[in-house]
Amino acid sequence: MSYPTGSSGSGRLPSPSLRPWAGLPWIWAVPVIALLIAGWLGLRTIADRGPLITISFPNAEGIELGRNEAARTTIRYKNVELGRVVSLGLSDDQSHVVVTAEMRSEAEPLLRADTKFWVVRPRLEFSGISGLSTLVSGAYIGILPGGGARGARDFTGLQNPPPAQGLVGGTSYTLTTERQPFLSDTAPVYYHGVKVGEVTEQTLSDKDGSVAIKIFIYEPHNVLIRPGSQFWTSAGFEASLGSQGLQIETESLQTLLSGAIVFDTPPAAMAEAESPAGSQFTLYRDRKSAADSGDPVRVFYRVSFPGPLHGLAIGTPVELRGIPIGRVSALRLEYDPASDEIRVPATLEIAPHRIATEGEATIPRDDQKAATEATNRLFERLIAKGMRARLAPDNLLIGSRVVDLEFIENAEPAQLGQAEPYPELPTAPSTGLDDIARSASTFLDQLASLPLAELIGGMRDMVKHADAVVGSPELKRSVKQLDRTLADAGQFARDIRTQATPLLAKLNSAADQLGSTLALLGNDPRSSTDLARTMSELKDAARSVRVLADMLERHPEALLRGRPDSAK
Repeated sequence: MSYPTGSSGSGRLPSPSLRPWAGLPWIWAVPVIALLIAGWLGLRTIADRGPLITISFPNAEGIELGRNEAARTTIRYKNVELGRVVSLGLSDDQSHVVVTAEMRSEAEPLLRADTKFWVVRPRLEFSGISGLSTLVSGAYIGILPGGGARGARDFTGLQNPPPAQGLVGGTSYTLTTERQPFLSDTAPVYYHGVKVGEVTEQTLSDKDGSVAIKIFIYEPHNVLIRPGSQFWTSAGFEASLGSQGLQIETESLQTLLSGAIVFDTPPAAMAEAESPAGSQFTLYRDRKSAADSGDPVRVFYRVSFPGPLHGLAIGTPVELRGIPIGRVSALRLEYDPASDEIRVPATLEIAPHRIATEGEATIPRDDQKAATEATNRLFERLIAKGMRARLAPDNLLIGSRVVDLEFIENAEPAQLGQAEPYPELPTAPSTGLDDIARSASTFLDQLASLPLAELIGGMRDMVKHADAVVGSPELKRSVKQLDRTLADAGQFARDIRTQATPLLAKLNSAADQLGSTLALLGNDPRSSTDLARTMSELKDAARSVRVLADMLERHPEALLRGRPDSAK
């Protein structure tokens, strides 16, 4: 191989030409920028990626695991996406499904031990239709943060949405009752017809068998809960038939279908401090029972009524002067060996503070023993003035009764009996239904003693005899003869009237002529007196004839029977 040589022919290489380096071409900036963006996105993805959690659900209804990330079911809190489902499978025992979800980093503070998850989908409930937006966007998993320890990764999902507790501010309380009322899992709580809360949990106690119902009252209505507040259940429809007639109370359709809890706080109780969270209250069966619970103390008495006690039951009101002051709290059968009789004593539960008292008769409100003694002294005074317990009718239609503490005039002396376990009130004979029953029994006895068969037989014979007399031929002939006689008498009266009219005219003419003659003879006193007497007699005769004619015209039968009394 030969190389070119310089012009001098000495064989040396030519000297290189030196220039400054211009750097890399601009095209190399594109991959560099791409690498930077990819690195930034990778770092951001790693930073945004939160923990993996598992949620157990009874079934996978509404949960989707699509082929791409956009089709997967999301996890949202207040409609903000915090994660997506990445896998779905059955548990080891195949009793439920396990959902694995990848959460975002900002969801870490929400993952606590008592955080709740549920599937949000369209639901038809008593209060309305919820989750309609998921018809377009699809179902998603809702989250309700708890207050437990952080760092939880395994959760148990709810089959139904949780109550509003946690979503809005408010306070939780506990109601206790002896019997499970008709209430749905999220039954509403009303105050004066306004929904102010809802039921969150219902549990049965293993110790005493009571039912504990937890309720949540929204803000700002939780300030209405005071120690004196009264709670009762409402089934949406209530009907009662008592002395005031038929009473019907209805609530909303939601209450009728799901039940409800109603509460009220009396004005006097509003002066008390607000009840703290977790306070316990008694849940009463109805409004009346809750109202009765407002009495600070109760005093019990025993009473034994003579005779049957139909219409008397537990809950029967006890009235004084027509005002309810208590109720019958117990009834039982007792055998009295001394008299060898069966008695049915009733226990009366009296609210003494419904009787306004002053001075020495004042009944304490905060001391049960002192209140009982004061009430006993008051009743001893009233008994000395004739107060007695008696059964009175409450509603005759249904046969209910009321225990009436009535003052009896001239009552036999009595006093408050010292019986066990409660003092015994003196009684008086029952009124109303018993009196009616006794009167009816007496009337039936008197009616049964009458000779009804003989009376009915005599009346039947009388009717037959009357029919025979009325239908006899002799009576028919007599009636016909009487008709002919009356017709003849009428004709005779008309003839007399016709003939009497000319006769009266002639008598008047004769009277005129006699008047003229009297004028001519006026100078003779004796003749004048005789003529005047004659004229008077003639006028009386004319008047008598006229009266006779009128009488015969009105009563033609007088020719046969004589002058009637009405014409005298």
